[in-house]
Order: sequence, then structure tokens, then C-alpha cells
Amino acid sequence: MPYEATEVLSRLPKLAHAVEINRPVSTPEYYHASVGASAHTLEGPRNVIFVLGGRMDDTLTRADWQRAIDQVAAVNPGLRLRWEGRLGFSRWRSDGPPPRLRMLDHVEWDLNSQEGGEFITAEPLSLTTGPTVELIVARQANGRGLVILRTLHAIVDGMGGFHAMYEIFRALRGEPLLGSNAAFSDVDLMRAAQSKAPQDEPKSTEKAPPAYWLTGEPAGEVLGDDWTRMKLGPVRKQLLARLAVALTEIAHQHSDHEVVIAIPVDLRRHAPGLKSTINFSSMVHVRMQKGDGPEVFQQRLQALLESGKEVAYHPVLNLVRWLPLAWLDRLLGRSLKNYQTRKPLETFLISNIGRLDTVAMSAYGFQMDEFSAFPQPGNAFAILYSVEGEMYVIFNLPRVLSSQGRGEACLNYLKTQLMAEHG
Repeated sequence: MPYEATEVLSRLPKLAHAVEINRPVSTPEYYHASVGASAHTLEGPRNVIFVLGGRMDDTLTRADWQRAIDQVAAVNPGLRLRWEGRLGFSRWRSDGPPPRLRMLDHVEWDLNSQEGGEFITAEPLSLTTGPTVELIVARQANGRGLVILRTLHAIVDGMGGFHAMYEIFRALRGEPLLGSNAAFSDVDLMRAAQSKAPQDEPKSTEKAPPAYWLTGEPAGEVLGDDWTRMKLGPVRKQLLARLAVALTEIAHQHSDHEVVIAIPVDLRRHAPGLKSTINFSSMVHVRMQKGDGPEVFQQRLQALLESGKEVAYHPVLNLVRWLPLAWLDRLLGRSLKNYQTRKPLETFLISNIGRLDTVAMSAYGFQMDEFSAFPQPGNAFAILYSVEGEMYVIFNLPRVLSSQGRGEACLNYLKTQLMAEHG
């Protein structure tokens, strides 16, 4: 059954202007923080990285950017969080340093892959000492430039990152800031939104089948991931469903197993009016059989959202926070011992960002017309979005899944299936 927003809001602390945060780290936040915590795993810290490209001149100075950052951080405490304590006693306090500003010149990068974008992660971020967020302003040739938001995923999700970006440009344009109005966590919102299933709904005792890799079993010994940005042409209906089906068909070129598709869901939909940079995202899993089409995907996704599967949360998950971060990372992460044998939680993941507002992400001196993002490594990961009426997909594959020509074949199939309507 769908959730009534008024009922959810009645169970939450009052939405009000939030200047400070002082609360326990939630289990999802704890998990994000664990990624890269062990010296024995192959991942680095889990980042959220958004890149705006556009026309840039000398109008905006370093002082202008710094002033905007300071104004935004003052009314959005999630951008100055500091980790305090250990294990289940870990807490967030918003007395950490504000986002760091880096200004760079002569940057050459086309935003189409990670190649050339290594400068973005060159400086460390820290959950305990800060900063946890940075803004990079990079000048390129021919009057163009980049505005890059980079943060640790433990404190910011995708929609939270966009809220921060929009706030920065409001500050640059001299407009009132929206700020944040919630100091509670994603788990607080999940608990408020939970609804009991109908009493007559039968409880399945069958264990769901496991997920399988998109392109067959891992092969080869080359570590790491590669991602590519592809332009898909004009905005069209059902593109999320068509992307899901195209990737499902790729999986079924390698096996007949059921496909498990992870779809991130913004929990803010349960609390209309909620404004925050912090993590308020969850996940649902859509299962697809061989031959299922776009309509089947849409129906199953809609059914999951209407039943509120993204707010399912069991108190036993709190036990995760009593594992040291490095232990949790070693238990779940890729390592030299398991990167070819570990099992996936989903066949692939699609993050549907939607339409980006180029006007809202511009100010006098910078006119945004391009976007890119770094997908999370470790599995097949797609980011779908549109800019100025054009659709794009950013697609990541671990190298052990793209070996033996599988990566190129996968990209070619996606281009064929998703660009067919406009030649």
C-alpha cells in the first residue's frame, strides 16, 4: 500500500531550519563509511562526484566561490559533518570544517571517462578531521571550465549533492538559500514511513535466487573499473525501462538466470518539503526473467514503490555498527583474494537522475551546459540523466567483467538498442 505523506510526517521530528546536527551514525551511513577502510581491500573511500561543464570567464573570483561555499555550509550542516566515536557509539557532529575549495588551471578532460579526471580525487577527504566535502573549480581551454562537487558518500547522497550544487549557485546569484530542515537520519525516515503489510498477504518462505554478474563469470587478472559516458539522443519515453531491458538482454546472452536490477530510491518522497544534503536514499530490487519487456519492468518497479519496499528496515541491521569499519570493509569489499570469486548483490544498478536544470546550476560567469558523474565501482552501474533535452548514460564495468571483448560488446549493444529510434 502507498504511504500517506501526512502520516509519515507526523511520526518524524518537525521539519524546521536545521543549523546543527548531533546524532548517531545510521547503519547505511556506517556501511558507506566502511568502504575503503581496510588496507586489504581494493576500493578507495566511497565518493559522490558530480561534474558540471560550461562556459566560464574571469567574472567569478576565488573570493566569490569561497563566499558562496561559506554561506551554503552555514545553513546546511550536513556539509560540515565530523565523525566522533567508534562502533555503535559513532556520532555525527556538525562542527567540522566547511567544504574545501580547490582552484585549478589548464585542466584537460572531456568528461567521457575517468581517464584525465584523476585530479578530482588527488586530495584526501576525511570523515574524522575533515574536510568531507570539496568544490573544485577548474579552468579549461576555449573559455570553458568545470565546477565539481566531491564528497564522501557516508554524508551525501545523489539528491543531497544536487541540493548542495543548487545552493552554491543560489549563493553566487545572490538569491536566498533554502538551507536544510532535517537533522534526523535516513533510518529515522524509514521507520516513520514503514507500514504493515495487509494481514491477508501471504508471506513467502522461498529464498530469492541469487544475483549473477551482467557479462558472465569474472575473467582475467586486471584490476579496477572503467566507465564511459554515451549520448543517447533526444529525451524519449520509457528510456529507464528500455535501458533496464537492454541490460537484462545482455545478461541473458550469458545465462538464463533471473536478473536482479537495483534501483536507488529517494526517501525524501515520503516527507514532502524535506531539504537536506545528507543521505536519504535506499534501494529496491526489480527481478526480470528472460523475455520480459519494458512494461513488465515498469509494472514491477511501480509495485515495489507503491508497497514501500525502500523503507523496509529491520532493527537487527543495527548490529552492523558494532563491527569495526575495517572489518566490515574486508567482509564485503573486493580484495586480491576474492575479486574473481565474490558474488554480486545485484546484476546491475541504474541510478535515474532525471533532468538537470542548467539555469539553476549557472551564475554570471559560468553557464552550465554539460554534466558527468563518477559511478560507483565494483559492478555494472549505469547513471541515466538528461541535459537540455538530450539523454545520456554513464556506464561502469569492472575490468574482470569487460575482459575478452565483453565490455566493448556491451557498449555496442546498448548503443544499438537505445539509439535506434533516432538513427
